[in-house]
Parts: sequence; structure tokens; C-alpha cells
Amino acid sequence: MAKRISRPLASDSKTVLLAIPQVGEVLPRTLSGVYRLAKERGWHLHTMVCTRDASGGLGFVRAPESGSLPDIFSLLKPDGVLDTLQIILPDEIRAAAHAAGMRSDPLVVHIGSPASTNGAVYVHGDPESFAKLALRELLQSGFRDFAYVPYSPGESWSVERGESFARFVTLSGRRFHPFPDAASAPGNVIDGNSRNALLHFLAALPKPCGVFAANDIVGEIVLNAARMLGFGVPGELAVVSVDDLAHICEATRPTLSSVRRDLEEEGRAAADLLDKWLDAPSRPPRPLAVPAVSLVRRASTQFSALQDERVSRSQEFIRNHACEEGFSPQDAIRTMFLSRSAAYNLFRSVTGRSILQEIHAVRIERAMEKLRTGLAPVAVAAECGYSSYLDFRRVFRRVVGMPVGAWTKGVFRGKMV
Repeated sequence: MAKRISRPLASDSKTVLLAIPQVGEVLPRTLSGVYRLAKERGWHLHTMVCTRDASGGLGFVRAPESGSLPDIFSLLKPDGVLDTLQIILPDEIRAAAHAAGMRSDPLVVHIGSPASTNGAVYVHGDPESFAKLALRELLQSGFRDFAYVPYSPGESWSVERGESFARFVTLSGRRFHPFPDAASAPGNVIDGNSRNALLHFLAALPKPCGVFAANDIVGEIVLNAARMLGFGVPGELAVVSVDDLAHICEATRPTLSSVRRDLEEEGRAAADLLDKWLDAPSRPPRPLAVPAVSLVRRASTQFSALQDERVSRSQEFIRNHACEEGFSPQDAIRTMFLSRSAAYNLFRSVTGRSILQEIHAVRIERAMEKLRTGLAPVAVAAECGYSSYLDFRRVFRRVVGMPVGAWTKGVFRGKMV
């Protein structure tokens, strides 16, 4: 007999299943947004970690019940389902609800674009905002040619990013070069065919060329291929990707510039969409696209490197160490092997700002990321290298253009990205 889970007495409480794949590098940041809203709304949230076997059968690494999906539905009678990357198919949800004797199917909101978006309710990262930020960064190079490297065939999110980028490149009056063989897209399965297709594609591109990679995994592969071909980055190729996974972007050579998605907001927005739909089941909401947060510039697009390697080296050092306690402009100057005055003058002439301004820009960028997670501003100040909260508030207002308290309130009211 199935183990009974005590259900709340309050009639307005909602039971929601959260289905996630077993692996996923962006999931922790996304799920934190789901969990935050679930706690705010008093949901009874049950997480299922799902797998697929070789024949496509659905299994569970973690679930509220040790049996099948119908067993879980029979036990919980969920009001709604949050499904990540369509790990559970619509037909499976309908069949489970029918087998569980539920009078109606649970409402389903997908986190990420499902395989079939026709009629589906989903929240995903806005591909247009990704493409705009990537192109804006790459246009600083003065290049006339741009290309897109996809993740894999059939992945709607990868296709959408490429189509958006191609449209914006064309509108800017530049030349766009599509990846010629979607079946050999390099991100999903790395084998000889896909590697050779990428090498041939990069070699055939006019140089110099700005490359937008579907995500950080593809960006890393592109940089490795460029190194194999002997192409300079960001000289002959400049590369931007999406997701800003630090363990990838900071480990590549050169380090990888990447569009930072607001993953926590994507999760929170999906949960909020489901919550409102459960309150008004007769009015299905429209899909929602969450804009990107920012672009994190690293060496793959630091075009100052074309002008002076010492400045590029200093910028990279600042990005990696600015938030450490006691970090100062003198620490960055040591990497340039110049006198203090010569280093200051060279850095400003190449970047347009002082070394101290660069340090504050990096610190405030990191501070904004931490504030979005709900961390207290005083703690954020300390974690971002400020010994005084008053100094942090002063610098934040100067860099962002508003007080830290006003900015934070705007984020949690959904008025800012």
C-alpha cells in the first residue's frame, strides 16, 4: 500500500510537482527561483529527478513515491506541474492523471522551450536579448562578418538564438554566415564528424569574424577549434556564448565572454505563472521570455588585447580578483610591469576608464548578481571587497545611478532585469 502524505487543511494550498532532469548545469540557479516563490506562496512542492533509459522509458532518481508516474499522481493528486526542458511528455502526464482517477489533468508550465511549443505554456530565456547583447559586444570589434554555431539539431532554444542573431546582424548591415550542416552541430555529441564540420566551418569564415556560440559548452568547443586551427582570439575570431557558467568560462584559453541569463528569475517567473494560472484555470497564460541580465566580458572579446596585451592581462586579473579583501589598483598594476603613472595612463587610453573604475565596475556587477539571490546588502558589500557598507552604497549609486535599496526593490517587484 502506498505511503500516505498528510495534506494541509487549508483549501487554498496548492500541490505542485517539479520535474527536473538528472543533470543540468544551469539548474541550481533556476531552481532557487522556483523554491523561493513556492515558499512565499505556501505551496506543497515535490521534486522529481527524472531519467530516460535507452528505450526512452521514464524513471526516477528521486520522487515522492517509489512507483511509476501514475502512482505519484494517485498519491499526491497534484494541482500543477513545473516541467524542466520537457523531461515528462504531455501524453505521459495525461495518461498518469487518467490512471490516477483525477477529474482533470494538472496544469503544466514548462521551464525552457518544450520540444513542441504549440499551445504549451512555458517560460524561457529571451533569445532576442541574448542575441542583442552578443552582437553589441561583437560590434565593438569593427568586424563586418558574423557567424552562429548551434548546439544540436532539433533543439528549439538553439535554433531561436541563431535566428535572432542572424536577424540582428542583417539589420545592422553586416554579413551573417550560418552553420551549414545542422546535423553536425558540435554541442550535443562530440565525434569526428561534428568536430570536422566545425573546423571546416571556422576555417572557411572570412577573417576577422565575430562568432556567437549557442551556449558555453559550444563556446568552449569553438575556442578549442580556433586554437587547433591557429586562429588568434579575439584577433581573427571573437567569441561570445550564453549562460556564463564560471567553471567553463574562466577555464578556457582565452577566457570566454558570455551572456548572463537571469536563471533565478526564469525559475521564479515559471512558478509565478503556474500559481496565477491555478487561480484562474480557464485563462491559460502566454509564454514568457525573461531577458538576460548582462554580458560578462572576458578575454575572448577584450578587443583592447589587440592594442596592448598588458592592459588585457590587467583586465583579466581584475575580473578574477577584484572582490578579494584588500584588492587595490596597485595589485592590477603589478601585472602590467610598468610604473604606476605609465600603467594608469596606458589603461585609461585603451579602455576609457581608470583602473579603479574598472575594479568598481566588476565589483558592482558581482554585487548585483548576489542581490538578485536575496542576500542582504551588508553581506553583499563584504563579499564584493568593500570593507565599509557606506563605501559600497556610495559606489553602487554612482555606478548604477540609483541607491542600492531602490534597485533591489525594483528587482523583486519585477521591474528590472
